[in-house]
Amino acid sequence: MTFSLQKQFRQPKGILGWMVGKVMEIDNRKINKWSINKMPIRRGDHILEIGYGPGYCIQKIIQKYPGCTVDGVDISSTMKEAAGQKNKDAIKKEKVHLFVHDISEFQLEDKQYDHIFSVNNYPLWSDTDKALSHLYHMLKPGGTLVITVQPRGEEEKDSRARGYGREISERLTSAGFKNIETSYKKIRPSLTVLVKCEK
Repeated sequence: MTFSLQKQFRQPKGILGWMVGKVMEIDNRKINKWSINKMPIRRGDHILEIGYGPGYCIQKIIQKYPGCTVDGVDISSTMKEAAGQKNKDAIKKEKVHLFVHDISEFQLEDKQYDHIFSVNNYPLWSDTDKALSHLYHMLKPGGTLVITVQPRGEEEKDSRARGYGREISERLTSAGFKNIETSYKKIRPSLTVLVKCEK
């Protein structure tokens, strides 16, 4: 049962996946808001979320910044259905576009974003260096990338959050990003790290 739940948190599927998505939405609200507020969003900006889950962040951004367009990529088709329901009006107006893909393989040749962000999704990337290379090319010059991680389960330690902070910063430097800033915040159940950088 434990293994099944872990698998659902990685890639939610079916009815149990919907339930897991709801749990993630509730658990992540504070760190989602923190991450959104770290981006200098302006009217007309084009934003990409990696690991949109049930679509909470996308909905909040569209409500707060109605002039923006938000794309999302997630590995779960179940989460695409959930996020699609939550943002159906914005999708009809073509303000929101949802994709099902592994970020390590995902790349849109004809699009560049003002901001890209990821909340509690970085540990699931199958090829981190390849993913960051894609993100670098998809971000506009001067654009913002925000990666937030709150260690969970066996990783739920302050030391692990700081370890993620160091690791993400080093990988971002190697990928060519600049102005890298690392922030920490104690949000239940554990210390959370947010790394912000620019292209």
